[in-house]
Amino acid sequence: MNKKPRYGQLLVAAYGGVSIIGAALLMLPISSSQPGTTSLLQAWFTAMSALTVTGLTVVNTGTHWTIFGQAVILLLIQVGGLGLMVFSSVFLLLFGVRMNLGYKVLAAQEQEQSNFTGIATLIRQIVWLVLVIEIIGFVLLYCLFPASPGQSFAHKVFFALFHAVSSFNGAGFDISGASMVPFRHLNLVNTVVIILIFLGSLGYLVLLELIGLFKRRPRLSLHSRLVLIVTVSITLFGAGFYFLTEYTASLAGLSWYQKLVESLFQSITRTCGFVTVPVTSWSEPFQFLSIIMMFIGASPGSVGGGIKTTTFAVIVLAAWSLARGKREVVVMEREIDSASVSKAFTVTVLALVMVCVGTLILMVLENLPFLEVLFEVVSALATVGLTMGITEHLSPLSTFIIGMLMFIGRIGVLSIVVLLGQSEADRIHYMKETIIIG
Repeated sequence: MNKKPRYGQLLVAAYGGVSIIGAALLMLPISSSQPGTTSLLQAWFTAMSALTVTGLTVVNTGTHWTIFGQAVILLLIQVGGLGLMVFSSVFLLLFGVRMNLGYKVLAAQEQEQSNFTGIATLIRQIVWLVLVIEIIGFVLLYCLFPASPGQSFAHKVFFALFHAVSSFNGAGFDISGASMVPFRHLNLVNTVVIILIFLGSLGYLVLLELIGLFKRRPRLSLHSRLVLIVTVSITLFGAGFYFLTEYTASLAGLSWYQKLVESLFQSITRTCGFVTVPVTSWSEPFQFLSIIMMFIGASPGSVGGGIKTTTFAVIVLAAWSLARGKREVVVMEREIDSASVSKAFTVTVLALVMVCVGTLILMVLENLPFLEVLFEVVSALATVGLTMGITEHLSPLSTFIIGMLMFIGRIGVLSIVVLLGQSEADRIHYMKETIIIG
């Protein structure tokens, strides 16, 4: 008997289908500055990178693609940032079409929500929130970006809009040709980008709760408090580490304010992919720290990937509790559900396995240093987009593997395993036996 596809499988198929449509659009002669120079793999990889808001590229976004091609990339970034189900739900709501139960489940799964009740209202709130933040970011960047010689009004508008959307959605795509390096000394521009990246990494639910503080002044949920604490802690730690290790190197000659902004920028970009200093210019210790920070990633329900900040927090808290001989994981007068603890460890282990396997395969296929390959694999799986410059030089097979890692990172490591698996629960229970650990 043929089984109906599960909702999660439809979600995976939907993302795969949109990436193919995006690739087809990028293959059109009107999309590239030199028609006929874009291969199918290049088009698919770029579409997948944009849809998964990663930012890894095999061609220069600013020179290879025309305005039409860049607009396609921008649209894919927006779709991927909002979430495919959320984006399509907007059109259903605009035309007054009622969302059926299956569609609500898909939208809830995409936003990492266990409850689909009120999902239509949540979608409206998310869309308005995204529009407001991106419009404010666009206006600020338009006013702050310096006008290039001969640059038209329309081009400056598109330039500011592209980078505002790319920043907030953590995509890291740029049409400057060199990320934010040309604007390294423009502190206000970099400050706006930092704020956009930070807001995008928190997650829509956290942002909505923060806005609610100004209306009803309720207490933030445990989820939001953990997200804020972990995000701010990791960002400040990374910025401090960069400041100390690069003080006499890349930061030499800069003012104190510029040093602080640049240090904060390199730390916050762990979820985006923009840089004001090329990754290859970073010290090796900070490159390794960046791998760890990328692996942790952004927060659940946000535009970023990684194992997520709350997962990292739960693992640390669980390890601390076990070390003290306690079975319960308690934080801020709340006990974390054991299922959440198990899920956190499962997600981390699966992600580590994928990183190890992906790194090993690429090291076999490519004659590249270990750190460069590891950096690339983690950046892809965590949908970050930072690179040490090897993306364009990978073989077709390695490029495809990186593309699939981006896809898995956007859908979710655990989601891919669970959603594509069998739906039937194993109802057989076996005798328990203790094994020695440690």
